[in-house]
Amino acid sequence: MTKGQLLHDALGKERPLLAIGAFDAFTARMAAPAEFHAVYLGSFAAAASMCGLPDFGLLSATEMADHMRRLTSATHLPCIADADTGYGNALNVQRTVRLYEAAGVAAMHIEDQITPKKCGHIAGKQVIPAAEMVQKIRAAVAARQDPAFTIIARTDARAVTGLDDAIARCRAYADAGADALFVDAPETVEEVARVGRELASTGKKLVFNAARTGKTPPLKASRVGELGFHIMIFPIEPLLAAYPVMKEVMAVIRRDGSPEAMADRLAQFAEINDVVGLKDYYHAEREFIVR
Repeated sequence: MTKGQLLHDALGKERPLLAIGAFDAFTARMAAPAEFHAVYLGSFAAAASMCGLPDFGLLSATEMADHMRRLTSATHLPCIADADTGYGNALNVQRTVRLYEAAGVAAMHIEDQITPKKCGHIAGKQVIPAAEMVQKIRAAVAARQDPAFTIIARTDARAVTGLDDAIARCRAYADAGADALFVDAPETVEEVARVGRELASTGKKLVFNAARTGKTPPLKASRVGELGFHIMIFPIEPLLAAYPVMKEVMAVIRRDGSPEAMADRLAQFAEINDVVGLKDYYHAEREFIVR
């Protein structure tokens, strides 16, 4: 199956489909053993892990596509990728679709913010006219090679022009050919429910952003499914989990000159080697390397 078909298959396995955020190839590789059926590759985690930068539209399309290629090569699971604004106008969007497909992702979402964008859960966002975004969606659909490659239209209008406009924009994006719709940062459970209820008539898949510490209240997957959503992304949770432990071990080593005070919280060397498949490389070495 193509990557796009793999995602369609995964959508049939659970409702909503839980896509765990990977900030590097190692976390992408961890997803399948943790029994996830999809991986999410977001720009917040990419900017932080690759360059130590905020999600402020600072990475280019090619930087992101190269990052995606490394992560998709580390997992057999379908990957849903963040393409920000498509990195420009409708012509840039077409190139981005081709870059992302070639990088091995199964789906990508583009948003209706101005270029450069900002993280969907921080202040200062601005959105482009809906008519311009409609053309971006049309361009994205025309550019894909695999008909199963999923084009997700995201709107950030909730924080700028209100929820009514966000829903109206999604209807227009659905008419333009988007396969899935994504209203980012609704601020109450009632707003989440309204999105699910009012966009159900489009017949499109709906995406819910479960980013912890964001503007949207936390909801369990079962409730998200009841409210009409098909995909639930956890874009930064592994990164949020890694940060305090990394910070702590650095402090302990600086203080003690050794990590032993928290040794019970650290992975074993052998565990990391298992995740990265060291045994497979020993096998290949025995089979192919001339001694």
